[in-house]
Amino acid sequence: MSNLNLSGKDILKFLLAHYEFVQLAFNASKPDFIIDADKFLNLINEYNTSSESKISVSKITVDLKFCRQIPTGEYKLNGNYTSFLEFIFDDFILDLPETLKNRYQAIFSHFTSLQVEANVGKIILLIQEIIKVVEKFLNDIEGQTYRLLRDTESLKINAENHSDFTMRIQKANYWIDEYIIPLNSILNIDHPHSVVNAIVQIQRYTSEKRILTENYELKREFEKLYGCTVSAKVELDQTLSRLTRELLPLLERIKSDSIILSGFYHYVENVDQPENYIISLPALLRKTKTNVISKTFGSEAAFFIDQFSYYAPEVLYKEQYEELEWLPDASYFKDQILKAKGVDDFYQWCFDALKEHTNNITLSKYFTVSNLILEEDLLAEYAEGPRFEIQLSDAILQMPKVKLYEKLPQ
Repeated sequence: MSNLNLSGKDILKFLLAHYEFVQLAFNASKPDFIIDADKFLNLINEYNTSSESKISVSKITVDLKFCRQIPTGEYKLNGNYTSFLEFIFDDFILDLPETLKNRYQAIFSHFTSLQVEANVGKIILLIQEIIKVVEKFLNDIEGQTYRLLRDTESLKINAENHSDFTMRIQKANYWIDEYIIPLNSILNIDHPHSVVNAIVQIQRYTSEKRILTENYELKREFEKLYGCTVSAKVELDQTLSRLTRELLPLLERIKSDSIILSGFYHYVENVDQPENYIISLPALLRKTKTNVISKTFGSEAAFFIDQFSYYAPEVLYKEQYEELEWLPDASYFKDQILKAKGVDDFYQWCFDALKEHTNNITLSKYFTVSNLILEEDLLAEYAEGPRFEIQLSDAILQMPKVKLYEKLPQ
């Protein structure tokens, strides 16, 4: 079959019919997607031996363009296939942050051109290119983050020997220094050359343009770019949160735990050869002389035997004293008013006078004292103005200001 007549259905049929071979070739070629010629031919022969459907080198290199032979004799998988297979197999290759950083250069370059371009057709092409690069960057970041999370989880599996702990420490250090910290820099909005910073600038620019642009087609394209940047900002914020709040603490904990476990493993492994320890061990055990019988045996035995001695129960009655509630004596408070030769604010005076005797000023206690205003030998003068509030234990009163004093005899 000529590759000119090859359709998308033919490629999908090849991937479906030879799924096992494709996966074997994909795994064998990682991480550079280059596979040795002898190894590649052996894979084909072994697959043809065990499978009813057969494949040939010419078909997968010439017709299907699955791979090509490079000058070194090795076979390199087609990048279009590998991107699709990474998604199919859920197996993403970690790119160095410098590779992702190049996306910033592309986005910033297109955005700079967009701001000065006047031709409508070129503006539309630039907008579409920015959207394409942003979407590609989001897919790459998602794949990278998933791969880091999955590989980090694999480090949590119990190690079998000292070398496994050492490898875990090395991997944790490598991922923190080479991936997590640089990725944080790329995604940090405060960093002037971060992708997120460029996306925020584009978002602000398109937010204005989508409203002010009069051309309907341009308005639609700016709306698309604005929506793309808003969505991208949300996704990148979530990714940054996962890196800083989940992945980085997890790697740090794995690293510190591995160091501790590595030391413990080294201790157990050389427990019979203490001379292998870098630092000599202290004397953990020492001989001591102890009594066969516990010092507390006598008291514990007496307590046990005492359970079988029965005594008549003694019942003690405690006399209970009834606590009487304090009640105000109206005559006492009347004498206080007469001695003071009257009060300018009677109702407030009642509250303050009761406060000197009890903190539990109820409505009934308050009325016992305030009813003195009805005494015939006392005169009351009501002042104009707003009422004021008195807070009792069981009520809130709004009272006027009243002056009360003794009536002079006639």
